[in-house]
Amino acid sequence: MDAANYLQVYDVDLIYSWTPREFKNLVKGAQLRKVYEHELSAANALFIAKTKNKKKLSLKDLYDGDKVRKEIEKGTSRKEPLHLDRFRKAQQALKEMANSSQKKGG
Repeated sequence: MDAANYLQVYDVDLIYSWTPREFKNLVKGAQLRKVYEHELSAANALFIAKTKNKKKLSLKDLYDGDKVRKEIEKGTSRKEPLHLDRFRKAQQALKEMANSSQKKGG
């Protein structure tokens, strides 16, 4: 599940309370955070290479964060699609379950 993978959120009620747009934006933010972390790692590798006086490198040789950011903004870098149909079915099932429990108890 994307929420667990990208956001480290495991509370099902919280996840189901998000709208599809909120969910998409939170996942996009988490992906951009990962891009930033990889870019930082690439910059650290660049500094290490320069301090060891290796061949000249640029940051884009190690990791092109701008390209990945643009892909995320376009939505083309997703390897697996967001399953909004599953999300909607789960929300509907929860609503039905809540309605049936209110009828039985009331």
